Order: sequence, then C-alpha cells, then structure tokens
Amino acid sequence: MKKKSYTLFLFFIAFCSICVSLPGKTSGQQVVGVSSLEFYENHRHLLEDGGATIIDGRTAEMFESGHLKNAINIDADDPNLIDLLQEHADEPLIVIYCTTIRRTGDILQALEEFYEGKIIYINDGLRGWKQNGLPFLNAADYMAE
Repeated sequence: MKKKSYTLFLFFIAFCSICVSLPGKTSGQQVVGVSSLEFYENHRHLLEDGGATIIDGRTAEMFESGHLKNAINIDADDPNLIDLLQEHADEPLIVIYCTTIRRTGDILQALEEFYEGKIIYINDGLRGWKQNGLPFLNAADYMAE
C-alpha cells in the first residue's frame, strides 16, 4: 500500500510541476486550460474555420484511431518535438490536446521556450471529449454526429 501511495504522490508532484510551468517563460505567451465541454461551447468554431493550429499530441497510431477535426499530429514523445513545434511558431493560436493531460503538458513545456502566441489546452483531453459525447471527431469509432 505504501508503494501505491508513493506513486500517487509522485504523480501529484509531476502534475503540479506541469501546472506551475503553464504560464510560460515568453513575454507574449498566454496559456488557457479549458475542459472539453468548455472548448466545445466557446471555441468549437476553431475546428472548422482554421482559426487555430490544433495539435494532437498522441502517437500516430492513436491519432489514426480518431482525432479532432482538422488536427495535426505531433507526438509529444518525438525526440524532435521542439523542431516540429517550431514549424508553427508564427501561428497566433495553438490548441493542444491528448488523451488526458500528460502529453499536453510536455508540449506546453516545449512551447514555453519560444512560442509567443495564445495556447488553449483541453485539460480533460479526448477522454473528456468522448465522455461528454461531443462531435467533430474524425473516425468512425469516435463519431458522435
């Protein structure tokens, strides 16, 4: 039982360190975390109108199984993550999501080194998106429309 508590404690510390780093080091960067439901209610137009770069931080296999409409796949565990993200450094708005939050946190940490725009991250990821029964996904097994 002590090992389980210790593991939970380490997870909590790691999560808190991600949260503390979210404001970013760059002067112009804005970071906003929203739930999938909040994103859908307030920002769903971004999935349609191209007003943002939407980054799915999961693996290519996970991305192929279903993703948000118009999302691009940049695996947060890719050793060239910063180089891949820098291709979008001039975008005014980036939306980030993954399954839950771990990969999103890794991408946020990478972006804080150079990105000056606004970031919206979906803090409950695709798991929350599916639990809320929200549409705008690109795969038959995810479709809710």
